[in-house]
Amino acid sequence: MNSEKAIESIKFLLNSVSKLSERFLESKEATRRSFEKVGQDIDDLLRRLKLVEDDALNWRDQQLVISDKMVREPVELPIKPGQEKQLIPAINLPNEAILEAYRNSPVLLQPFSRSCSISARTLSGMIDEIEIEVFAQGSTWIIETQDGNWLVLPRPGMLTRRSQIQSLARLFEIKDDPELPAELELLEPGRANVVEHGRRWYLAAKGRIGLQSDPLQLSLESRLKNLEERLRAMEERPLMPPPPPRP
Repeated sequence: MNSEKAIESIKFLLNSVSKLSERFLESKEATRRSFEKVGQDIDDLLRRLKLVEDDALNWRDQQLVISDKMVREPVELPIKPGQEKQLIPAINLPNEAILEAYRNSPVLLQPFSRSCSISARTLSGMIDEIEIEVFAQGSTWIIETQDGNWLVLPRPGMLTRRSQIQSLARLFEIKDDPELPAELELLEPGRANVVEHGRRWYLAAKGRIGLQSDPLQLSLESRLKNLEERLRAMEERPLMPPPPPRP
């Protein structure tokens, strides 16, 4: 009698365990489907958030482009895949090719650049880091590369004021200190770490630039100076008395 009850008890326990196992598997499957659904919702939210961020960045870049006085050239260099819809995309070139493009035809890099300047927080001493932020008439370009890094380049153009050199000296090691006006030569771009994507950065490493006096301008100035000296000498020369009349 006791054996029969024991067997019945074991059968009941086995049946209960089987049902619990089935319920556990059902619950596990439901939980898995629930997590998959949550994961899909998160991916969808991230995708929508990325679209919103891209739209916001494009809108801000649009304001920057509008306020920039330079005419934006059509894109002729390769764009990083996936950023074709970005108003200011990343450039799909290695650093050496970017440097070569800057030296030979910097206008090709303009569609990939954001004009920037050192921030007021750095200039006022509020922060120790050299912070760079977008500014339409800034003296610096920031360019995003194919690997997600950010290069700091001087805005192309002739330097005519000492204040321009002093500003660049905070971002670049300057090889020479010639007379102004001077032509700028990029030897190595600087590097920056992003603080706010497409808006603010901290300088990570200084670049290097060289400066050479503009030979054409200096030649013109020398010629004008020479003419002024000759004119002054003629004005200071005593007048010769007129010759006496012939008898």
